[in-house]
Amino acid sequence: MARVSERKKIDIFLGNQEKGLQDYFGLLPELLDNISSSEPALAYCFQRIEMAQRNGLYALLMREYRTDSSLSWDAIDAIHISRKSFPEHFQVISGKQLPNKIRDIIAPAEAVRDAIMHGRYEAKAEVHRAIFKCLTYAEEVNKQFQKKVGFKPFGPLRGVTSRRGKPQLDEKISKAVLSGLKLSLFDVERKRVP
Repeated sequence: MARVSERKKIDIFLGNQEKGLQDYFGLLPELLDNISSSEPALAYCFQRIEMAQRNGLYALLMREYRTDSSLSWDAIDAIHISRKSFPEHFQVISGKQLPNKIRDIIAPAEAVRDAIMHGRYEAKAEVHRAIFKCLTYAEEVNKQFQKKVGFKPFGPLRGVTSRRGKPQLDEKISKAVLSGLKLSLFDVERKRVP
């Protein structure tokens, strides 16, 4: 049986995913095909991961608490999200836990990304393995979110936060809710542009 290249594994993996996740990483095949280095593709994957984590937490907050959307976005935008803190933020907002194995999936890819960011050389196959780990992570986060809170952050989020007939909380109550969730560690008024 012929050995499958790391690059081909990425194509096969993406081809077997649902359209939402494929579209979410829609530029990845083009980046891998049209740029001689795979490093920009890895940076793109991490940018998409961080965006999905932030958007997922925002959607979860809006879905669970119906807080003021502007204050909620300011609160989510202000928090530091890392491999370690993402499951913690998820638990604070939802009251449910993400399994520890999720952190383990992305750790090898972060090591490759960190090496590149510090000027070290990584072989193309190693970068491709890191990209594959990013995609595996996205798939697992989607599975866990779907199972625990009913939506997938790596994909379209249309309709996730809307609850027909249920208005958002006013600003004063929203601030109290966000504070109770420890999501107002900053002065939300400072972030607002008049």
